[in-house]
Amino acid sequence: MSFILRAAFWLTVMAFLLPAAGYESAPQAAGMAGYANAALVEGQPPADNDIGATEALTLAARSAQDVMGFCGRNPDICEKSHAVVGHVLRQTAYYGGQALVWLTEKAREQQHDSTRLEGHQAAIRPAASPLPLAGA
Repeated sequence: MSFILRAAFWLTVMAFLLPAAGYESAPQAAGMAGYANAALVEGQPPADNDIGATEALTLAARSAQDVMGFCGRNPDICEKSHAVVGHVLRQTAYYGGQALVWLTEKAREQQHDSTRLEGHQAAIRPAASPLPLAGA
């Protein structure tokens, strides 16, 4: 679910950041096996209702103010959503802590096993003996 939300967020950001499609009066040939470029509108002049950056920021600020006032208009929904968010945070903290404890125990076991294996290999190695010299 979080993947879908993240993907939708980034696709929306990309849609806002990509430049607008150009307008052409001459029709273009279809490309890629019959698919026409849907972003180009044939035979129509550019729209006059394009907004600038300052107007977009003003609209975004007004939308943010409207969202911030949601709890004032709908206190019962906000109260329930706060309870749900609190529950999710408690569950995340609890199970995140459990996962951290489990990972720490596994890391200690692995470290203990590797230390024990190194000590076992040192006991198996024979004492160093001089190598015979060639030709002697």
